[in-house]
Amino acid sequence: MQVEYMIYAYGAICISLIVFNIIYNLSLRRSESRMERRCRRIRAEMDEQLDRLSRGQPVDEKHLDYLSGKLKRVKNLIAFDRVLQSFPRGDEVSEAYFQQIQPIVLHLAAIYCGREAMQAAYFSYLLSRYMTTRQMPVDSLEEILLDYVRKDNLYCRVNSLEALYAIGTPMSIVRALEIQDAGSVFVHEKILTEGLLTYTGNHDELIRLLWTRLDSFSVSTELAILNYIRFKTGNYASEMFTIMMDQSRNKELRLSAIRYFGKYAYKPALAPLLAFAAEKDPAQWEYAAISVSSLARYPGPEVVQQLKEALHSSNWYVRYNASLSLEALNVDYSELIDVVAGNDRYAREMMMYRLENRAVQEGGAAT
Repeated sequence: MQVEYMIYAYGAICISLIVFNIIYNLSLRRSESRMERRCRRIRAEMDEQLDRLSRGQPVDEKHLDYLSGKLKRVKNLIAFDRVLQSFPRGDEVSEAYFQQIQPIVLHLAAIYCGREAMQAAYFSYLLSRYMTTRQMPVDSLEEILLDYVRKDNLYCRVNSLEALYAIGTPMSIVRALEIQDAGSVFVHEKILTEGLLTYTGNHDELIRLLWTRLDSFSVSTELAILNYIRFKTGNYASEMFTIMMDQSRNKELRLSAIRYFGKYAYKPALAPLLAFAAEKDPAQWEYAAISVSSLARYPGPEVVQQLKEALHSSNWYVRYNASLSLEALNVDYSELIDVVAGNDRYAREMMMYRLENRAVQEGGAAT
């Protein structure tokens, strides 16, 4: 009897799941149907305004009122997003449309800033994707976006930063980084670096302002800034040299400075790089590995000799980076005969691998 009850219960559960899935799918279809109707209505409204703009007329005030009222609801905002995905971008008419609805965008930005985190994050995403051209009058919008950065929500913070990278002044970017740095939500330094690289304004001025405040940031944000500087300019060699040589600095910051000198050759950095590359302490292998990689920018017999020594390191990354640097320096096979014919199996195999790889690439290029 107990087994029969269990079978009946199992059957009831299965039937319940089937009924739930049917109801859920029907609900999704109804919801999608309503969304499509919203999209059609919004698209019709926007097409009418695009036609007005193409005839030299401004956007109708009634359309601005329509957007102001409709887009306060998230579902209509989602429909607006869907329409914008197929919206023509880059031509004069569409850019004129975005410029003329800017007051409504500003109004909505203030409204959604007071909404719960996910709604605010979604609106900041729309700002970062569609509503941000540097020609727009956006001083007030910058201030609102800084409020978005203050929210303890990762998506909201990242999206609002992306919007600021598109429209913000150098000072507003600095303020945004200071706000996010003081917040409780962690933004990875790679995300910050990649975002800074997309900045559409004056990079030189932004870097100058960031450098003057560098020590006020956390190590993670400092690292993002140093990596950003490395990708954008070679004008900070002396400053990076100071960081590289400062033993009180965080290790990751010093390593970032070493990478800087692998991108921009700086004569005073050669001796320290050689010293780092000669490091034998296994606990300091990162200094050696990154230094031998950076030495690819410094041709010369002493560099080649140190790289050959690094091939005998007990650390695989040091050996590998040394072989890459020797290859980048186009060191002749005859100069490596002592390594290839030597007794160090690991050094020999690493260098032979790189030499064979070079031969394959050169053979492929020749064909």
